[in-house]
Amino acid sequence: MLYCVFTVTVCVISVCLQVTVEGVISGSVVLPCSSAEHDHKLQDIDVFWRHNGSKIVFDIIKGKNSVEQQEPRYKNRTETFPEEYKGGNFNIRLTALNHADAGKYTCLIATFPEEYKGENFNIRLTALNHADAGKYTCLIAHSSEHKTVELIINEPTTENGTKSADQETQKPETDVVTLSSLLWVYIIVAVLILILLIAGFIIGCRKKIQAALFSPVMTEDKEQRKK
Repeated sequence: MLYCVFTVTVCVISVCLQVTVEGVISGSVVLPCSSAEHDHKLQDIDVFWRHNGSKIVFDIIKGKNSVEQQEPRYKNRTETFPEEYKGGNFNIRLTALNHADAGKYTCLIATFPEEYKGENFNIRLTALNHADAGKYTCLIAHSSEHKTVELIINEPTTENGTKSADQETQKPETDVVTLSSLLWVYIIVAVLILILLIAGFIIGCRKKIQAALFSPVMTEDKEQRKK
């Protein structure tokens, strides 16, 4: 089996909890994201899931799922649990897992308090003095919670420690290379032996030809000596 390892980091104030979730390649896994607050009003909730800081995985706008801006690679691969939104659970299920899903997932929960819906953010400053003079800036931002999920996909192994199917498929390639090398060695050796045989045959023929040519001359010399 091929496994994915998901490292989930959840920080609340100064306490960080790290959770590891295992998934199976081509399977599915739940990436957790829960709010420290409960009993949310759905119309006040915006949740943004991002992959590696920019890729849009899933959005929940005003308590409703929004996939208009979703990255194409996540289409039909993400699921949420709308019935749990009020309780602060904004987990998503990611299906059809593959190695490209590895990386950092960010879940940003943004809320807008009821008392500021009138868009009145005035403050009253009393007991004025000269030191109060200067420029005052009003920065309006949603209160938010930030969660991070680290998805790590390791090279998989089976439960008994043997290599995975992907690793096993590499063996035949190595065997083919080894067999090919040995075949070339055998061919080269055979060619060298054939060359030696041909050379020996040629040398033998030359010796026989030389012997045949010199034999009559030697016979005539012997006959002349006898006379």
